[in-house]
Amino acid sequence: MSYKDQHERFVSGNDGSSPVEIALVGVACIIPVYLRDTLVSVLSDKQRCKIETSHWLGLMLDFLLVIIPVQLMLTLFNGFPHCLFILLMLQWILFTRKLRQPIMIKVRQNINIGEIPMGNKRPFITYYRAYANLITAISILAVDFTIYPRKFAKTETYGTSVMDVGVGGFLISNAIVSPEARGILTKDSIMLSVIKSVKSSLPLIVIGSVRVITVKLLDYQEVVTEYGVHWNFFYTLAVVKISCTLMFCTLPPRLWNIVGVLVIAMYQHGLAYGGLKGYIINGMDGKGGRGDFLDANREGIFSCLGFFSIYIMGVQIGKIVMRKREKVSDWLKLCATLVVLCVGCWVMMYFTSKHVEKVSRRFANLAYLLWVVGFNTLLLVSFLVFDIAVFCLNHVSRLARKQESPDSKDVQLPPPVEGYSTCATISAISYNGLFYFMFANLLTGLVNMSMKTIYQSTTVGIAVLTCYMFVLSTVTYFLYTRKISLKFW
Repeated sequence: MSYKDQHERFVSGNDGSSPVEIALVGVACIIPVYLRDTLVSVLSDKQRCKIETSHWLGLMLDFLLVIIPVQLMLTLFNGFPHCLFILLMLQWILFTRKLRQPIMIKVRQNINIGEIPMGNKRPFITYYRAYANLITAISILAVDFTIYPRKFAKTETYGTSVMDVGVGGFLISNAIVSPEARGILTKDSIMLSVIKSVKSSLPLIVIGSVRVITVKLLDYQEVVTEYGVHWNFFYTLAVVKISCTLMFCTLPPRLWNIVGVLVIAMYQHGLAYGGLKGYIINGMDGKGGRGDFLDANREGIFSCLGFFSIYIMGVQIGKIVMRKREKVSDWLKLCATLVVLCVGCWVMMYFTSKHVEKVSRRFANLAYLLWVVGFNTLLLVSFLVFDIAVFCLNHVSRLARKQESPDSKDVQLPPPVEGYSTCATISAISYNGLFYFMFANLLTGLVNMSMKTIYQSTTVGIAVLTCYMFVLSTVTYFLYTRKISLKFW
């Protein structure tokens, strides 16, 4: 058996994990960035200024406190659920130690937390979008080594895993901040809007084509049942972008969610009762063969219907999240709304999986849509809760420092809406999200061509993954510090 065949067997045929375990992993991965923010918020002004002005110091701090812990939770520490408890305890200790100081108690008694102005732009959205890329970047290389648990790798047909949810999460993270979600509607004609969308999608099509050609020429390993013989995720992104643009230009906003529901409903009906599921699994010849272009790429082409609806649902969530809010109490109301949406999606996912069809990333079916929306809503709620907590701690700390100052009457504090010192490395990933994703794919290919990854030891796997993440983080960090944006989504 050739190495290519061994590698393909190594990364395929997985059953995944439970949705609950994946949810716990997702929440656990969130905590390091807010531990970092909490730690920075309790530092002195001089210490914070040093971190913010020294790019290399800031990068190394973020890499050690955020990137490395997330990397370890997805690899070596994946089987230790108490890691979540430990991280939460560390966060709680930092909060309570700070809030129990006499001056902090005095300040808290004199303010109404719910009335504190938080502003309309919050870092939790930036963090959420960046994490979709961060977890994907770690997973696409780590999965080729033995350090990555097989339960987190993409499932064959049915099942849930970290990599499965990452595919839909990438679309939702972009949909939430799309112009349509922010209420920015184009005034161009339908034809001009579609032409612009096609032009902006050309890089995706080119990169997807280069990937296909490279894989075939170099005999690079691939799992055909993911998207097909010639299809890949870049083509899916382009198709979803262009088709959604056409719908946004043709129909009024009030009908968008209806179209999304109708498309996934008809698609699911075709899968369950129209013979579409059998065709996708077995092909035209009934033996899994790959005939013409449609037959050869049936998974990638038909799953675009599901991903189209997922993107529409992401836009609807974005409309809720992007509404103008100012006070802490306003953001707490958003938390409640997202919790209701999250619980609703998880309940419907359970019902659909039991009575209609199990979750399938390969099909991008109804259960998969509900799971992806529910999981990403859970992440949004978690990010928002931590954001509110760290913001309030930082606000109270600033008021306490002002009261402690001998010149307290003359000390000028920035408005509270300016918030706290956020993680620049995570913000950098969000700033150039699609570039980060493509760069990660390029580096992953280079690593796989330079060594036989499945034969490497745990030490080598961790070392390679750490170097890879450091290169990714460094490049995007310095692009961000220079405000160089490489966007075309």
